[in-house]
Amino acid sequence: MTTLKEILALKQVEPNRFKSVNLPVRMGNILPIAFGGYTIGVAVAAAHYDVPEKHRLYAVNGNFLGPALTDRPVFVNTKVYRSTKSFTTKFVEVLQKQDDGKERVCLVALVDFHVIEADSFMIYSAPPSKEYTSVEESWTPAERKKMMVDEEILTQAQVDTHDKLFHLMGTLIDMRFTKQSIHGQTLQGFAKGHKTTQEHLPLTERSSADWLKVREKVETPAENVTSLAFLLDASISFQPLVLSSIPLTESSACSTLEFSLRFLTPEININDFHLREWKTYAGDAARTFSEARLWDKDGKMVASMSQTSILRPPKKAAAKKSKI
Repeated sequence: MTTLKEILALKQVEPNRFKSVNLPVRMGNILPIAFGGYTIGVAVAAAHYDVPEKHRLYAVNGNFLGPALTDRPVFVNTKVYRSTKSFTTKFVEVLQKQDDGKERVCLVALVDFHVIEADSFMIYSAPPSKEYTSVEESWTPAERKKMMVDEEILTQAQVDTHDKLFHLMGTLIDMRFTKQSIHGQTLQGFAKGHKTTQEHLPLTERSSADWLKVREKVETPAENVTSLAFLLDASISFQPLVLSSIPLTESSACSTLEFSLRFLTPEININDFHLREWKTYAGDAARTFSEARLWDKDGKMVASMSQTSILRPPKKAAAKKSKI
């Protein structure tokens, strides 16, 4: 599977029930656990069935109840909660059959659609928190990795470990690291302790940013937002680590608990480059709150995903038993 369409493909098996055509995909994890964006993506894909043509997705609010496994398909159940001229709201469950034959719910979400309105009373959006290099001036991942090895910021073995964890994303999107981004300067925190250009800033004012577009052309509004549901989930849960120049591998647990995905305009074209910025805002009680925002090439904010995530410290090494 090399395209988002293939990865997120579903077939309807009953009224309001769908089954994944392919097995879930893994990313950012060595365990046989699906990437969270995959689970959100199939939920959004299923929710689009039988939605009025002029209704556009604007919000997905959900909770992860457990990981999806990569050795079996997922099922998606949908139920219409609201259906009016202006709005459609669906409740969506993503489930998997366990070895005992029982189904376990992996994700639940409310998915909301809104008709394209004739006029807007006010149109505005906030800019990114910083100025970032253009697409043309930013690094490709390959360029940045080679630079980091050549400058002995990372070893080739460390780059290979990163590639093993995140190879899938590079096959799906054309990505560029902005030169101001901690994400790019440290290769997602893999350059542990590397001094960045944002060292003088407190954690909540630091940021990462990249440019991205899909490699395989998408055509319909549903394909655009379903692709973004998958893509925007990436890196949010461990962004506090990235912004602190700490690799994901140092935490004992890091995953999303709940999320809010918002589309702020009815028409998005992810075939074109968009700027994505990550920031984190709070952390306590082994939970963090972080967000990714997305702007089009004209500087209009078009989407946002915020998440509460679990982030546990490294497990303490077991005390050695005395030989006495």
